[in-house]
Amino acid sequence: MSFPLFQEKYDSSPFFNPGDFLGYMGRLHKLGDRPAPRAVVLSYQGSLYRHALSSYKTTQAEGYFGSWIHYIEGTEGRDGEIAVAGNFGVGAPSAGVILEELIAWGVKDFVSMGFAGSLRPDLPPGSLVLCDGAFRDEGTSYHYLPEGDMARPDVALTEKLASALRGRGLEFVAGPTWTTDAIYRETPLEVVNFRDLGALVVEMEASALFSIAAFRGARIASCFSVSDTLAELVWRPEFHSDTSAEGLRNLFAAALDALGRQDRITG
Repeated sequence: MSFPLFQEKYDSSPFFNPGDFLGYMGRLHKLGDRPAPRAVVLSYQGSLYRHALSSYKTTQAEGYFGSWIHYIEGTEGRDGEIAVAGNFGVGAPSAGVILEELIAWGVKDFVSMGFAGSLRPDLPPGSLVLCDGAFRDEGTSYHYLPEGDMARPDVALTEKLASALRGRGLEFVAGPTWTTDAIYRETPLEVVNFRDLGALVVEMEASALFSIAAFRGARIASCFSVSDTLAELVWRPEFHSDTSAEGLRNLFAAALDALGRQDRITG
């Protein structure tokens, strides 16, 4: 069995698009008078979201987006062009819905960041990973793109993020991730398989987000702070360690650097 169950769906139109849904919500709750930000950082960990709101001058969005979007004011003198999104859940389906709606709202550029589990002994908790591809072991992406090679982020934005990390003197490793829906069904067999294929880490969103962005013509990059390890085929969690949290904070600062210069990316 492969997904989607009906391959013919790629030639069919859906009943409604995210723009239709936003139109409906706008009539009920309004979307606010402020334009959509140009770029959004997608954050999955509550600690990072709280850090962003406490460490930067932010303004909560109005209307439908108000529960999980805050504009970041004063980024390189361009107030509110970049926003942070949080408190919308984890995993490919949740993140995919948010990405769809933000693209429909008018957001063009995204950086997705969060914790990831290491598949390699040389990537302990606190290590930073820049994602250059994602093995598609989740269901969402197959409703956007047919089965094929791994999903890929935007090359130019990914390189801009790499430059921002280097500019802050941060050490990182670039490579692919294994994206899975089932966090509690990660097995030794899969760890060995995806590590042999080159995956550095495992997480729950990247391949779906890359596929949706490609389908919709948006640009996205992704990066991770290692929070736990499966490298020795036993689980060693360090989600609450200072190094894992510091990694997220450093990635966030670098993402703002990269997105602040996004106007100079072409293509």
